Amino acid sequence: MRLHTWLWAAMALGVVAGMASADPMRTVFTKENKFPGALGWELSLGGGGSSYDGSATVADNDYWSIVPGVRFGLTDQVALRGEVPYAGYSSGDLDEQGLGDVSLGVDFLFFEDIFEYAWIVPHATAYLPTGDEDKGLGQGDPQGRFGISIGTTVNDVVHFALDGSFTTDGSLVEDDEGLIAGALSIVWDLDERASLLGEVQMRDDPVDTDEDFALRAHAGMAYKINKHFTLMGYVGGASEMAEDFYGMGRLVYAF
Repeated sequence: MRLHTWLWAAMALGVVAGMASADPMRTVFTKENKFPGALGWELSLGGGGSSYDGSATVADNDYWSIVPGVRFGLTDQVALRGEVPYAGYSSGDLDEQGLGDVSLGVDFLFFEDIFEYAWIVPHATAYLPTGDEDKGLGQGDPQGRFGISIGTTVNDVVHFALDGSFTTDGSLVEDDEGLIAGALSIVWDLDERASLLGEVQMRDDPVDTDEDFALRAHAGMAYKINKHFTLMGYVGGASEMAEDFYGMGRLVYAF
């Protein structure tokens, strides 16, 4: 199936998630103070894709993924999560699809003021090497990501979040340089149902080794259809990464 078909399918299907008393998380690069609650469940189905026109060092490639997942509220402040991606990758003569790298993670609402205007959310994610690296479906090694998001709300309708993270290849050796990333998210609530957002992420893994940073950025919208369904979509681009543009979609079901 062509990349643009998967992109539209992902925008239509997106992520299915559920929570009875809280809205789903809208940001991608940062963590919001939106948790399922104690013993609350979220089931998810998401997807997206990217395309890259290549360079002297990196071949043209297309990538897509469909990602079922789950999030469980261990308490009101702790959420466990997991995702099992099914992905496709094509580059030159290579055209493969299959299981990607499974991820398991935890989010912790360390601090939230009484008005829910400010929050601090440490988070950690383990990536298992279940995807075939030779087929472009995985990293080939276990990875761990550790980060913290700090956010606040202004005038009840504008939400800001900053995130810093470090990703290790799992070797736990001294020469493991890892990946350092920083991100900013801004969400503007148009009304009780609709929100616009913009996000930018800087990383220290550019494809051109003469450059210091790589950049990803996207714009998106979240629309709460009713108390059960929320629709989200994101479109963005990148610089100094093996992708020119990307798109993602989320359809959230609360129960």
